[in-house]
Amino acid sequence: MFEGLTGVIGSLPNLLAINNMVVLFAGVFGGLILGALPGVSPTLSVALLVPFTFQMEPTTGLILLGAVYMASVAGGAISAILINVPGAPANIATLLDGYPLAKRGKAQSTLYACFISSFIGGVFGMIIMIFLTAPLAELALKFQSTEIFWISVLGLTVVAGLGSGNMLKSLIAGAFGVWLSTIGPNPTTGEFRFVFSDILMGGVQIVPALIGLFAIPQVFNLLEWFGTERTVVQFLPEKGVLWKTFVRVATMFKVQAIGSVVGSIIGLIPGVGGQVAGIVAYDQAKKLSKYPEKFGTGVIDGVVAAESANNAMVGPSLVPLLTLSIPGSPTAAVLLGGLLIHGIFPGPNLFLLHGSLVNTFILSLLFAQFLMLVFGIMLSRYSHWVMRVPDLYMAASIIVLAVFGTYSVSNNFNDVIVMFGVGMLMFTGSKYGFSPAPVVMGLILGGIAENSFLKSLLLASAGEGVLKYFFTGWINVTVILLSVASIVFGIVGSKKGKIKDKDVKKSDIVVSLVVFTVALLVYMFALKVRDPLSSIFPAATLIIMASLSLILLFQTSVSVFIKKDYSRQHMETPYAKILFGLFLILAYFYSLNILGFYLSSFLFHMVFTFLFAVDKKVFLRTLPLRFFISIFFVGVLYFLFNAVLKVQAPSGAFI
Repeated sequence: MFEGLTGVIGSLPNLLAINNMVVLFAGVFGGLILGALPGVSPTLSVALLVPFTFQMEPTTGLILLGAVYMASVAGGAISAILINVPGAPANIATLLDGYPLAKRGKAQSTLYACFISSFIGGVFGMIIMIFLTAPLAELALKFQSTEIFWISVLGLTVVAGLGSGNMLKSLIAGAFGVWLSTIGPNPTTGEFRFVFSDILMGGVQIVPALIGLFAIPQVFNLLEWFGTERTVVQFLPEKGVLWKTFVRVATMFKVQAIGSVVGSIIGLIPGVGGQVAGIVAYDQAKKLSKYPEKFGTGVIDGVVAAESANNAMVGPSLVPLLTLSIPGSPTAAVLLGGLLIHGIFPGPNLFLLHGSLVNTFILSLLFAQFLMLVFGIMLSRYSHWVMRVPDLYMAASIIVLAVFGTYSVSNNFNDVIVMFGVGMLMFTGSKYGFSPAPVVMGLILGGIAENSFLKSLLLASAGEGVLKYFFTGWINVTVILLSVASIVFGIVGSKKGKIKDKDVKKSDIVVSLVVFTVALLVYMFALKVRDPLSSIFPAATLIIMASLSLILLFQTSVSVFIKKDYSRQHMETPYAKILFGLFLILAYFYSLNILGFYLSSFLFHMVFTFLFAVDKKVFLRTLPLRFFISIFFVGVLYFLFNAVLKVQAPSGAFI
């Protein structure tokens, strides 16, 4: 056990070399910035930098990639907390309480708590990695398709607690997310499903959907407020809160333990990822809390649990990569490519053949946790600058970043269309009490669950039989029991916290009928496949959606017509603003392939902010300043991504 610690300590002189330390500092700071940009996920951040490591020494290149990986996971919390758009899937749970805290003027202290808890969780994960690499690698080998399927089911049990308000709506939203994951080719048979247009041939990918679900509703919510009177929250620097926040977070032993342990365990399981770790940890912290009803309204416990979990995941996710050549996360898979281009092949002999390199890399990740804490606190001090940006510029900038982040994932404009379509659906759904977090959770786990289930089904049919294959083995039994316990805790927690569905509205009758009708029609007319294996998951998902909608219909009918207990919903939506904003955004999309991304983005930024400005005369008087703001924003994007990172953007006749 202590051999790993001895090797890591012995690699300290290698890490302290000037070139390695410079790369480590640059990687952590750059990773925080990249992680804060919506759509630029840790996987994309690392992939962008792999070509830059070609001319580096293997150790130096690996240090750069590892530092960016770790820091970008933590950096994604910046945009989640400040603008309610997660920088990466791993930060989905962070915004549930982080953004409400920021709206109350506590952005700086919330970011402090975020980076402190990320540091604690990250160090815990690295200690686990250093001391338990060998036994954890053996445990990772035991996770086969059935175990991963049940882990996915365990993750799906938290869906009901992720929404705000009606639990049935959260379950419907989660089922909708699972259905989204079935669009496109079946992961096992390759057969296409629900491809209503060529745009959907590649399915609904996680990053475009994530951006659409959170960014687009946020933009249109801001559009609704333009030119109206509302209470303006002053986001000012919080003085003297660093030490108080540090003491408070450091003494939250139960929440820190939940996040760190959950993150380390889930990080070890190949293919699951930090997004699941954060949400599961958030859910467990909520269930074990004395005040579960306050989660989602601005509770620091939710931020601490989520951020300690997604950073604790980083170290253990590299254990199966380094010892078994099995990446524990998508970003670890990119790191595998970085190793291979230098002629380094992970596996049981890696520590024998390249022990110095691996130990230096592990030690650099531990050092990176300290640098992340320092740089994160430095950036947090200036968070109020972001929060004081006028809504007009915030909305325009979010649209531009959403387009760029979506397109840069696979250089496919179809992803941008999918992103916007999913976002508009979510904006409409948000008007009727549906939340994006359950949809994302269903989308993430739906693909993992279906792939693992079908593989297990094929293996079971050819061998031991379905019941024995799925319901025996200590890992399967343990995870099944944990899933049952999660459901029971959810029910008990809802009663304990007096979480009741008090937000029943008459409109829910229409909503439930629409969901039932659409689910039934899609099931009857769109689910046309030749292979029965390709229909199991989507059929079950649609049936569940239809059943939940009927329960919602019954619940609403009882409340409205018998108990006479419902809230009257006044949806004073400024449709003219929404339609005009929609027209401008679609015109922007159309111009991207004609004028190019950067010129189109500059023009969109200027036109959007002018047309939605309350006082056009003031805007024209300050036109030079407005011009400078738009050109500066687009110029920074051009310099960072086109000139430095060489990231392709939608091209046209101009840049």
